[in-house]
Amino acid sequence: MQCKGLTRNFAAVRALRGVDFSIAAGRVRGLVGENGAGKSTLAKIIAGVHAPGSGTMELEGRPVRFNGAEQALAQHIVTVHQDINLVQTMSVGENLLLNNEPTYRLGIIRRKAMRAAAQRLLEIYEIAVEPDDNVGSLPNDLKKMVQIVKAVSLDPKILILDEPTSSLTDAQVRVALRLIRQLASQGVGLVLISHYLAEIFEVCDDLTVMRDGEVVADGPVCETTLTQVVAQMVGRKVETSRRATQVAFSAEPIPLMAVENLGSGSILKNVSFELRNGEVLGVTGLAGSGLRELSRALFGASSSQASGRILIQGTPVRGRDPAASLESGIALLTSDRLGEGILPNFTLVENICLPILSRFGRVGGSLDFAEMERTAERNIQRLRVHTPGPLALARQLSGGNQQKVLFAKWLETRPRVFVMDEPTIGVDVGAKEEIRKIIDEIAGAGVGVVLVTTELDELVLLCDRVLVMFRGAVIGELSGEEVNRERILHASACGEIQAAAA
Repeated sequence: MQCKGLTRNFAAVRALRGVDFSIAAGRVRGLVGENGAGKSTLAKIIAGVHAPGSGTMELEGRPVRFNGAEQALAQHIVTVHQDINLVQTMSVGENLLLNNEPTYRLGIIRRKAMRAAAQRLLEIYEIAVEPDDNVGSLPNDLKKMVQIVKAVSLDPKILILDEPTSSLTDAQVRVALRLIRQLASQGVGLVLISHYLAEIFEVCDDLTVMRDGEVVADGPVCETTLTQVVAQMVGRKVETSRRATQVAFSAEPIPLMAVENLGSGSILKNVSFELRNGEVLGVTGLAGSGLRELSRALFGASSSQASGRILIQGTPVRGRDPAASLESGIALLTSDRLGEGILPNFTLVENICLPILSRFGRVGGSLDFAEMERTAERNIQRLRVHTPGPLALARQLSGGNQQKVLFAKWLETRPRVFVMDEPTIGVDVGAKEEIRKIIDEIAGAGVGVVLVTTELDELVLLCDRVLVMFRGAVIGELSGEEVNRERILHASACGEIQAAAA
């Protein structure tokens, strides 16, 4: 496929500015850039989701212009979108073969044949779920794997993968990357959009770099380096240095937060720790170790009955629900940005002010919209949110800027303890650095931060201490110079803290 001069505007935002792009059979093209660079917009134009404002597309030498995703699918152009778009109320098998079900003559679905076909796909691609499992009950990593397998089963000629590995375990990432190379060897043309540049260099033949809606670099992967690509993406050198701790552990007789024997169903097992003012406490482990369950339990949003207790400056949190947590000064930034974080079709004003609406109440029950807008504008400037204005819809923003809106939303509750569940997931290297600075500023203001993440760089660069979880329990703590990638990986994988070298 050849694309020439593609443009696309969303209101006042120029998403694409004359983009040339090509996809070759049997080759994997990486597509990278900061959030908001135009990558997903370009992918959605090729997939028929959006129409270009101007420009042309050719498929196998023929001009094409799609008026919907169905027309692109008819040409065997298949996309795995960044957001999980499976039908949550249907089974895995029903999702895998949706619109492609085996039927009898009268159109009645052959259930046994459909289940058998789904079972074969799951076994071939090593997905540890059953065809009858309800998709809504699966964790995000397995949903993503099901989404990838569904796309592959459609026999694509062109396969566009938008952040396919953002929520996968290491083992699942290996399966996905092997699958990408296997498909390329079969003649499929692939586009891999990813913030994980190591994966780009591992599997891609060609690389396109975008910035501000334009292509700024294009060529074979073997002719560039990771450092050059990062500089091209952000237009500047990205500095990554370890945060200087400001915590005096012996100065506070009573910790900011004390967690005592916290449990949740059969997942969390007697988790206990303390958090000091201004401390960034990392919590990490492998997928399935209980990280997400811990972050939700700390906020009183656990799906299971929680046991144990949480104290804020010596006072127990009354009640086990988000309202009680907010009243006690605990906020949670969820890892599920679209499902549990922002309201995509609401304005930035509404998103930021939603938890604190009582602050804007007037006599008679009306709201002071002018003050709400000033509050949103203040946060937009403080957190450097790239947006046309406070009345823009959240869905118009890039993932990194949506994440900043989430930070603003919870910072306005004036938390004493800020629990952050994967705060940099799915954002580019430039946005990661900006979010790290935001976290550093939050801790510098005396807020205690619980940073729940599997991102090793976040742990090494930001954390004063790191707790390692293994199968629902905290198996040890790393601090100071012990906080390095090797020791964290060893503890997460082996379930024990490696003894310090003599």
